[in-house]
Amino acid sequence: MADVNVVTKMDDKKAALPQPMRVIVMGRVEGSKTYDGKRYTQIMTPAADAYSRPQLIEVRSKSRIAEKGEEISVACILGGYQRKAYDVKDKKTGEIQTVVPVEHTLDLVEAD
Repeated sequence: MADVNVVTKMDDKKAALPQPMRVIVMGRVEGSKTYDGKRYTQIMTPAADAYSRPQLIEVRSKSRIAEKGEEISVACILGGYQRKAYDVKDKKTGEIQTVVPVEHTLDLVEAD
């Protein structure tokens, strides 16, 4: 990716050190929407190789990150939560198992 915009700026010393639950997301902005006072930006990441699919992720922020079509690199905080549990029946054994789905979130690291 050429000419990648760096949306958030971090001190060089801090950027060099890995921080818990922090990730860098790079890709092209596919769109965004506003819901409940937050902006949700969909970012298409590059595919790992010629035979795999690119990933589409969503980053939550206070304001617009970039315009559609722009290539960006942003620092995010990884989070998540459990959804409501539900039961499923194993087709082979007939055993009932409880599944607890987990949702992941990415929040933009924003200057205060």
